[in-house]
Order: sequence, then structure tokens, then C-alpha cells
Amino acid sequence: MNFYIPTAAASNSLSLATFGRSGEIMGFFYPRIDFAQNIREGMPAIRLIKPLQGEAFLWNFAECWQCTQSFQSASNVLITRLEHKIFSLSIEICDVLPPGEQALLRRIVVSKGPEVGPLQFMHYYRIAAGDAAERNAVQVYPEHNAVVQHFRNVVLAVGATEPFRAQCSTWQPDQESPTKQAMRSGELGWSNQSIGRVDFAVAFEPTNQARWQTVLVLAGAPTIHNALTYVRQLTTTKFNDAVSQANNRVLEELSGAGSCPVPELTEAYHRAVISLHDLYDEREGAFLAAPEFDPGYELSGGYGYCWPRDAAVCALAMARIGSTEVARRFFEWAARTQLPSGHWYQRYWVDGTPAASWCVLKQEIQLDQTCAMVHSAGRLARLLRKQGQSFVDFFRPTAAKATQALLEYVDANYLHRSATDLWENCQGTFAYTQAGLIAALKEAHEVFGLEPERTGKQLREAMRDQLIRTFWNPDRKRWLRRLTPEGQPDTTLDSSVMGLIDPWEVLDLRRPEDRALATDTLESVSRNLRSEVNNGKAILRFEGESYMGGGPGCVNTLWLALCHLRMANTTNDTTDRDKHRERAMEEVRIVLANTSPTGQLPELIPKILFSYWAAPHAWASALMIEVALALSTTDHCPAGTFQDGRARVRRRAPSR
Repeated sequence: MNFYIPTAAASNSLSLATFGRSGEIMGFFYPRIDFAQNIREGMPAIRLIKPLQGEAFLWNFAECWQCTQSFQSASNVLITRLEHKIFSLSIEICDVLPPGEQALLRRIVVSKGPEVGPLQFMHYYRIAAGDAAERNAVQVYPEHNAVVQHFRNVVLAVGATEPFRAQCSTWQPDQESPTKQAMRSGELGWSNQSIGRVDFAVAFEPTNQARWQTVLVLAGAPTIHNALTYVRQLTTTKFNDAVSQANNRVLEELSGAGSCPVPELTEAYHRAVISLHDLYDEREGAFLAAPEFDPGYELSGGYGYCWPRDAAVCALAMARIGSTEVARRFFEWAARTQLPSGHWYQRYWVDGTPAASWCVLKQEIQLDQTCAMVHSAGRLARLLRKQGQSFVDFFRPTAAKATQALLEYVDANYLHRSATDLWENCQGTFAYTQAGLIAALKEAHEVFGLEPERTGKQLREAMRDQLIRTFWNPDRKRWLRRLTPEGQPDTTLDSSVMGLIDPWEVLDLRRPEDRALATDTLESVSRNLRSEVNNGKAILRFEGESYMGGGPGCVNTLWLALCHLRMANTTNDTTDRDKHRERAMEEVRIVLANTSPTGQLPELIPKILFSYWAAPHAWASALMIEVALALSTTDHCPAGTFQDGRARVRRRAPSR
């Protein structure tokens, strides 16, 4: 099975693009950042008019290239460089999504030495408009210097600043496309329209210049006429202006977030802030868990959706770095998407349409997700302080329905009824979900003033006592994972028990007995859930993990780091504080040694097939932001302003 994952993703919060290590376009998400992916193959190539040492046609992924790829510092502009290992020949690809546009601009710069004769740059596209492989249509419009492919109201157009010839055809599975054959021979142009399973390529005039460049435009629109007009308009845009606009947008995001308190983490902090903004759909107000890369659910259940639970974490992180309007808009989205039952669907498309899910039956819902929504909404109201009352008034009806739904899940023993766990892995009554229920009811009571007789401190204390009595094993100094639906104890150690420390805070870290519980909790997780990765051992979700070969999670490892910082920030003992701070930094360093090749944070670190998985990941990015903010209260090094840090940035600029 050929299965590829992106090495980079970038967005302008309207459209999103994903890329491979050699400059392949793997996805151009239009009309929204979650759907449709549209691109199945998008690959540059060079045709050498006079073959060199037998080489006549070079795909971008050929072994002859030495590839480097990185984002500009403090930017989401992506630079991919291909250097031929023998000849003086290089391709530089600079990709940018201009703010406010549903388009990808791709500058190509080809440089060659005198020993390399005339050459021809080409770009191949296999598009499934609207993610429909069949029933697509493609036409070449020479008078517009454009190619248009469409399915229903999803229309994608490709144009360029330099004139090109184009070729389109119908392809068959397990056969080389006629378009690719035409690229190899250089004989393009014999077919200018096709329907069904289609593809196309654009080929520019052969050149013998030492340096040649063009800007390719890939744009989306609802009609063919609009697409042609749009792509023509975009080809007149100065590329450097588009880069400046994209960088200015990111600069505003980073300026609002403030400087990173630990210089060592500045680049990671910037990348997390950028990623979180990139994964936010500004039209709908929702967060994407990660750019989709497995739409066929071949190795997973897919990632290109909004999980309300994950998104609630992201919204709070955004609020804490000054983007309170983004957080407000997410909860407006949450109010629109709440189910009549008071709960939320497992996951949604960003427009609020329910997505393919499996935790939707009454006895299998993710109760912790409803807890997270009420809890996060309450925390946002607290963050907003005096400005929070209008938010409380707005969200109270939503919180009331959710609170009623939660209370219906509390049994006579003050435990929650059977539900699905945080990891969507099994059913039962869980330590993590029980803690989440307590935390949600606290916000319902203290912030939203809902049903004080049923959400007040007395009930919550009874639920907390039952949590500790039922799930804590003092002899083993670890928590049960759950009670099964049949009431049997499951002793599997699960990293989600860190939720009792953060975010649920049911353990008061300033009380000696609770702090001792928290210490034992972190020690049991740290000692028993380690798995070898680059630069150390990262944290597994739970004992016996099997997903993606049983790889540990960046999410879980950052979660442990954050919990150590919560411990550091709640002690007056400087030795204890410094110990927890250093342990947190150790965990962060492990995570940063296992990012995607372009530094984006993944969900986890697989043990099979790949070295990272689902990057950039919104929850992981939010946790990195929370870690950096928590470090700001324990790091006593002087920190300059963001502008000071920006002045120290040394970008590796693209060719001019």
C-alpha cells in the first residue's frame, strides 16, 4: 500500500494546503479548510532537452535530488529546495496562501549551470474536485493561459505568469496516465478537454537561461467563469507582495501572543501559535484537529474534522494569547451545533455538519466532551473578567442544556454512567471523565449559576470523594483506568489521569494530601508509560497501546510537561519548583526532537511506517502554548518584547 503523509501544512484560515518533502502539493482544501482535499497528485518535473548521463526526465521526487524544506522563521511561507546531486541544477519552490484569498501561489525558480543545456519545467496535477474521483471535467483555456477542472460547484483553476501549453486526459487505475507519457516526450497539447477520471499537466517553453522563474496559481471558485476571472487576477499579483501580506498576518498573530519566556522554545512557540491560527476556520469559527491526510480511513478514522473537546482546548489557548474573539466565536459555533440532548456529536465538519463518527449511541457518547465544553466556557468567562458577563448571558442557555445532560449521567453512587473514554477506545466509568464531570459542574455553578442544589459544592465533594475512593489504589500508588460497563475494575494505567491535575484541577496542588496524590500520579505515568523515541522516551496514551504500532503521543508528553509546571507554580519551595520545571523542559525537548520535518507538532510518534503522525495537530499546538505560558511564571530570565525577538530573527529568504 502506498500511503504518504505531508511534511508541511499552511493555511490562511480560508483555504489550507499540504505538501510533501519534495514540494508535492498533497492537498488544496477548498471551499473550506477541512473539505474538499481536491488534490491527489501535484508534482513538478524537469525535462532535459539534451539528456545528461542518461537522465532526460526528472520528477521532483527522483533520487537524483537533494531536498531541503522549511518554513521561513516566524512565517507560514514554505520553501522547498531541490539540488541535483551531480549537475549544477536546482529548483526552488516557494508556497504562500495570500490572506483573504482561496488560492495557493507557488513560485518556481529553476537555476542551472552551463553544462546543463535547454530544459523545460512542467507541473502535473491529478485533481479530484470535490473529492470525487469520477465525473470530473477538465478544460484547457489557452486564451486565459489557464486550465479548469470542476465537479458540481467546486471549480479549481491553474494559471501562471508565464505562457504554457497544457495537456489533459483520462487516466485508468494501474496504468500510467497518457498525460504523464506526454510529459516525458514533451508532446503536450493534443488534448484540451476530458471527463471522468481526469488529470492534466502544464509545460512551459524550453529555456536555456541560467535562471528561469514563474508563479503558478491554484485557485478555487464556485463557477468556471469566476475561476477564470479569479486566476487571471491572481497572476497579476506581485508574488513578493503576497509573501509580505502573509508574513504580516502571522506577525500580527505572534505579536498578540507575546514573546516566549524561554529563548530555547521561541521557534517552537511561534510554530505552535501559527499552527493553531492556521487550523482555525475564520468563516465558521471552528478548529480543525489536523489537516486531513487519510480521507479513505486506511490507517485511521481521519483527522480533518472538528472535535468539540479538542477545539475547546484550542479556544482557551487562543484566549490566553490574546485572541479572545476567536475563542468567543468558537463557543458561538458550539451553541449552533449542540444536539437537542444537550451533548455534542463526536466530531463535525467545520461548518457544523455532523461528520462520520462512532461514539454517538446513548451508552457510548463521549461524556468528557460535554464536560469539556461547559468547563472551557466557564474558564473563558473567567479569563474575560468584567467583559465576561455578556458571554455568560449568551452561553447560559447552551450551558444549561449541557449541564442538565451531564446531571442525567450521575448515578445514585455519585459516579457517571457508562460512556466512551477520552481516547475513543472503550466504554465504562472513567477516572478522567469523573473528574471532568466535577470540573464542569463547578463552572455551571460558579460561572453560569445553574441548578445550585444539584451542581453545588456539596454534590461535587461527594463526587470527588467517590472518585478517589473508587479509582485510587494507595498500595500501587496509581489510578484505575475505569470500571467496565459490568462494574469490573480495569487496572490499565492511562495517561488521561493527568487530567485530574490539568485541565480539571480536582486535585488542589496547595493541599499536602492532594499534592502527594498528584506527585504519585505523575510518577506512575512517567515511570510506566514510556516508549523510546528520538532524544528520550515519550509518553504512551495507556498501557498496551497498539495504535500506529503502539507509538507514544506528543500530546501526552506535553500534557505531562504541563502538569509538572502546574506543580512548579503551586509551591513556595524553590528546589521543588526548579525540579518540576526542569522535568517539564525534558519532556518538551523530547517532543521537539520528534516533530514533522518542518517543525510542526504531531499528535503522536508512530512505531510503524512514519516518524510522526497527524501534523500540525491542534491539541498538541495548544498544549505547547500552555506550556510556554506556564513557564513564564517560573522562568526568571529577562524577556524582551516580541518585536525585540522579531528583530533577532534571521530568515533564509527565497531567491529574488
